[in-house]
Amino acid sequence: MRWFAVLILAYLAIAVQNGMEGVVRWWGGGPNLALLAAVFIAINAPRDAALLGCFVIGLMQDLVSQQPLGMFALSYGLMGWIVNGMGQVVYRAHPLTHVALALLGSLVTTMMILLAGWLHPPTAAGVSAGGAILPAVRVPIGGLLSGAVWTAILAPMVLGILHRLRKWFAFDPMRRKMKVY
Repeated sequence: MRWFAVLILAYLAIAVQNGMEGVVRWWGGGPNLALLAAVFIAINAPRDAALLGCFVIGLMQDLVSQQPLGMFALSYGLMGWIVNGMGQVVYRAHPLTHVALALLGSLVTTMMILLAGWLHPPTAAGVSAGGAILPAVRVPIGGLLSGAVWTAILAPMVLGILHRLRKWFAFDPMRRKMKVY
């Protein structure tokens, strides 16, 4: 697997996701393109590379999110473990598979975020340096669930395009033609 291509995919997915965050909202939630990149890696890569790739994509998303460091890395790693285990059973290029796996990955991520909020609740309202009262920040469950649906709706288009670009990632080295001298 070509790690440089995976890192570029993760960077582009996170950049586009953050760029359209304020524009594309549906009931408080937006699509998670980094999750779709992680699902793509989990479907196509060998097990060890898929788990590490999903973890790295999650870590990159952790660096630009407001969640605790490691939240997306852990949830994408868990999602990659589940999806990679299903890789032998499902038809990887089918749009319904893309929808189901994106919805599964979104729900795993949502459950991890909600569990972290339940185990470590946000602090009470605080006061900033200027004297303004800052309310506690809570993650709305409606926004997380609508983001999961939005991600599942976009999955066939995004993963369909990525499936056509599979050769750039060199997931299966045995399919490459060998030069005979």
